[in-house]
Amino acid sequence: MYIAHLAAQLDAMDSGAAPVRAVAYRLFARRLVAAMAGYPEAQLAAELGGHHGAVKHALEQRHFDVHGVIPSEGAAFARLLATALLRKAGRRGRRR
Repeated sequence: MYIAHLAAQLDAMDSGAAPVRAVAYRLFARRLVAAMAGYPEAQLAAELGGHHGAVKHALEQRHFDVHGVIPSEGAAFARLLATALLRKAGRRGRRR
């Protein structure tokens, strides 16, 4: 329930339903990450990920921190675009 409460507070600020208070937002975000520590990803995603964008975002961030890749839809396409951009930027640098 604590995780759901924190996520609801963050979601309200993200959606504009509640005013964004920077200090409170950072505090809620840190507490959410701390509360989620040790909680299985699959269980969190199943129970709260569909209802709270903040939980989904925190799970994606945790996955990235552990595995170094973005787990969301479109991640492969984003990786392909980034690789192409870096290759193109590298070619420009060699021409000079």
